Amino acid sequence: MKTLDERQAALDFYAAWDGSAKYDGFKAYKNPDVRAALEEAFGGKCAYCETSYAATQPVAIEHYRPKGEVKIGRKRVPPGYYWLASEWTNLLPSCTDCNSPRGQDLPNQPKTVTAGKANAFPLASESTRATTPGSERTEKRLLLHPYLDYPEKHLEFVWGTGTVDDGWVRPLRGSRKGAATIEVCALQRRGLRAARRDRLLDLIAHLESVAEAQSNVVRRPDDPELLTQLERRLAEVSRFVADHAPYSAMCRQVVAAYRQKLFGGPS
Repeated sequence: MKTLDERQAALDFYAAWDGSAKYDGFKAYKNPDVRAALEEAFGGKCAYCETSYAATQPVAIEHYRPKGEVKIGRKRVPPGYYWLASEWTNLLPSCTDCNSPRGQDLPNQPKTVTAGKANAFPLASESTRATTPGSERTEKRLLLHPYLDYPEKHLEFVWGTGTVDDGWVRPLRGSRKGAATIEVCALQRRGLRAARRDRLLDLIAHLESVAEAQSNVVRRPDDPELLTQLERRLAEVSRFVADHAPYSAMCRQVVAAYRQKLFGGPS
């Protein structure tokens, strides 16, 4: 009931809006129950970069569509998406680096760049920007949403090069959503690239163990110990692609390639 009351208060405020004042009564999204539910749903990892934040930092409750104003170009433009301030699908758990403007070391940049989502919400066409409840349905949004999009259709991870490029992410087939999300959330920041690369090294070591076990089974198909060994190593790999595992989107791309190589069928 408090959530509905808060939403109505915001609607009443902006129905008589003077064009500049900001509503500052948004509190429902900070409820501990909301925080706990989001952390359980995402397994303690950031909804944008898939880093496990739970061990090192508190979660930021991020508004996918900003609740009070939107950054358009260099300007911060009110009123934002105030009617979605406590809408469940508009709330996502985020790490500090994805959520907040911070100095980041990005590729091909001569110096540190300030990056992080904050109040950004890029659209394909600014003319579709919603300013009233319900009009967001016709927006051509560019920021990936884990409930509404399949990130694997928009993001491609670099692996298998044996260089520092492993762990990079880039838009898949020129996806505008992929490009916008990488830029807005600084998904190419140095620390994140390194963390993905470390995860890749662990995963590939496990996949090579699977390949070895698979080869042993092919040579001696009637040996139950070798079959058990293969099953155990496959189970170890499954931890990398579990929904709550860090960087599972990247790991699924790599595992799919190995599966096609080892067992055939679709990649």
